[in-house]
Amino acid sequence: MHRLMPLVAFLTVASLAQAQPPASAPVSGPNTLLLWHLDEGQGDQAKDASGHARNGKITGATWAEGRFGQALRWAEDSGTVVGPTDLPDLKDAFTLSMWVKLDKLPTGKIPFWTADVGGKLGSMMITIRPPGLLYVGLQLGGQPNHLMGQTQIELNQWTHLALTYDGAAGKIGLFVNGKLDTEYDVATGSPLEVNPSKTPFFVRSYNGGDEKLIGLIDEVCLTNIAETYGHRWRSNVYLHLLRYQSAFLVGAAKRRSGPDPVREYQLLVKDARGKTVVDRKLKSPEVGEGALVPAPGLKAGEYLATIIGHRTDGATETMLERKINYTPPVKSVVNLTDQNVCLVQGKPFFPIGAYHVRQEDFATVKAGGFNTVFSFTTTLPPGAPKPSDGVGYIEKCAEHGLMGIGLGGVNEAILTHYRSNPNLLFWYIADEPSGPIDPLMTRYETWAAVDPTHPYFLLQNKPAEFMRHAAACDIYATDPYPIRFDAQADLTHVARYTEGAVAAVFDRKPVWVALQCYTVKAVSEAGKPSDGKPRLPTQAELRCMSYMALACGARGLLYYAFDDTYYNNGSIRGVNIGKEYPEFWSQMTQVLKEIGAQEKVWVAPYATLRPVADAPDIIVQKRPFAVGGATYVLVVNPKYEARDVRVKLPSCKAKGAAADALGGKPGQIQSAVLTDRLEALESKCYMIGG
Repeated sequence: MHRLMPLVAFLTVASLAQAQPPASAPVSGPNTLLLWHLDEGQGDQAKDASGHARNGKITGATWAEGRFGQALRWAEDSGTVVGPTDLPDLKDAFTLSMWVKLDKLPTGKIPFWTADVGGKLGSMMITIRPPGLLYVGLQLGGQPNHLMGQTQIELNQWTHLALTYDGAAGKIGLFVNGKLDTEYDVATGSPLEVNPSKTPFFVRSYNGGDEKLIGLIDEVCLTNIAETYGHRWRSNVYLHLLRYQSAFLVGAAKRRSGPDPVREYQLLVKDARGKTVVDRKLKSPEVGEGALVPAPGLKAGEYLATIIGHRTDGATETMLERKINYTPPVKSVVNLTDQNVCLVQGKPFFPIGAYHVRQEDFATVKAGGFNTVFSFTTTLPPGAPKPSDGVGYIEKCAEHGLMGIGLGGVNEAILTHYRSNPNLLFWYIADEPSGPIDPLMTRYETWAAVDPTHPYFLLQNKPAEFMRHAAACDIYATDPYPIRFDAQADLTHVARYTEGAVAAVFDRKPVWVALQCYTVKAVSEAGKPSDGKPRLPTQAELRCMSYMALACGARGLLYYAFDDTYYNNGSIRGVNIGKEYPEFWSQMTQVLKEIGAQEKVWVAPYATLRPVADAPDIIVQKRPFAVGGATYVLVVNPKYEARDVRVKLPSCKAKGAAADALGGKPGQIQSAVLTDRLEALESKCYMIGG
């Protein structure tokens, strides 16, 4: 196969080559929340130099020569520095920084697969993953972000690490030795304030945490300002080639504050001979919404796409340059419309999918209302020499009237074998990737050249990574899992993730959402498998999450997972919900069958009506569906108590009762306003007009 590596180049005003690590120890200022110089040289107290008396308790460490003055060294035994739990001035901006000197890299062995450095569990944290890359956590409101860096941290060298969050700009930055490692865009719709976790601030390991850092830590500093070490945040621009529409999509993350330095964008696309096939200028506001640039009849081949930014100060800059290897799709097997609807052999298809289904359970899930199944292993053709449940999986799906998914160790032979197979729905490009998009783009373009008859699917669970990876697929997905062990979960987590994924593709590609069937503790407090009952969603929670995803733009629903028992390995306990929890399975199938009964609605084109909710805690469908002359509008109450509903319907002429397609009591429309009262976790699909 021909492989073409795409090149992505983001140019910035600041020269990163000139970036240097801090040349001296940090000095406390008015924005310093905590500062541990670790210069005491004796005792068990890390004294806070910020003036806030946020001292830390030291255990398991020895004193050693530091980057500046003294530092703390840890061997393989337990030990940490534990500080305060209350940081009231930590709001919508911060910089967490420290110096580290690694004596040993983390092993990455499960369940301890990352070495803690410092932070506040549930708010922000810096860790290091093999082979020495930053892995950070940042929780904004109820939305976690777990992000991977790219710079190798060397052994036996003092290295300055920093995690910066700038809520006003909507940016997250990772810095190594004062140089930008990775810059992320906060997902659209994300909360902006840091979660006020009640866990203590720590260095080296939180109690019961991951793998212990082996080495030294010095000069721990937390401020409530966004330090960028001379770097200026980029105006990131994203380019998609919409294969099923023969069009280019140019989009940019909307600026959270200040004027946009880019006045106009120019998209240039040239073929392999240097002939210009697209030359289009786009205003900054339309790129912020996602600008569609048609390229009808675009032929297979190699192209070079360049996006040039024309700045308000008159300067120009090349913001992106990418080589593209394009293969037009064959649409007769599986097709995707410009309304984000999936077609299978020309007919609308609404996927209701289950992850991790063994062939022996196909009849069970088919009877339960699913029409799509994922294997838990590699999809292989019949007769494959290595026995597994993935052998002949797609062929067995056909016998049960199910669509199957191609995943696992996909190669040219497997792609070729299943090319044009009507029971394969898509190929799974990647699951929850981190890092640059280049390898994913290479895989996407290479696979599409071998099998142009099926679309390509990518799932991302890190909101700040949504935009980076969304170009490397035809179908985008995410998996919000709000169910924990508490009795009342924050189900709006589903809305935020779905809206963020839709925004990442500018609503120009199908977004499918993987919803949660259950949660279990992977490891108990005693370090043994959790043998207790999992936290299963109630039927009302499962129903609420499903309709919430649809209301927020999902065009397909997937559920994780039907059977995780193959994870049972002495440390992790999986669940087979169909066999172990028949009562819940019965409730779940009722929800699935209710959803399936309205398939004609979920695959309908978008209506022109744009409803607006008066209450922020009610989810209202922004792009309703048009069916038979009527408009169908989903409205969801994600709260555990009843809520009054008031929805504005601009220019709506209808009045009187608005029936609920899901069987609930009707709402009332008067003067272009829909009013109703939704019970706890209730969802309705109002039929308006027609």
